[in-house]
Amino acid sequence: MQPAATYWTSLCIDDEPDWTSWMHLYVNETPWAVGCLDPLLRHIADDEIGNVLITDVAVRWLYHPYDGGMDIILPTTAERDALRSRHRDWLSTHPSGL
Repeated sequence: MQPAATYWTSLCIDDEPDWTSWMHLYVNETPWAVGCLDPLLRHIADDEIGNVLITDVAVRWLYHPYDGGMDIILPTTAERDALRSRHRDWLSTHPSGL
């Protein structure tokens, strides 16, 4: 999906002693422009690819989109609360917040 992506590292993600499973991680730097991530996000929303993290070059925040929504991790609770206030319509209406 990101042809310029560079191999970074691999993680062993097995849960069973007799089974080894690996996740291979790649990185790509993309200059920001409106819509530049739309094709990638469409593939994620359609559950065609997964385990994607998007961040700024300083890795101050993480955006983890997936086919059922997204997780956003911000550096401070104040920034988290401000984002929550600005985008209440993004939040689940389920009592647990999930």
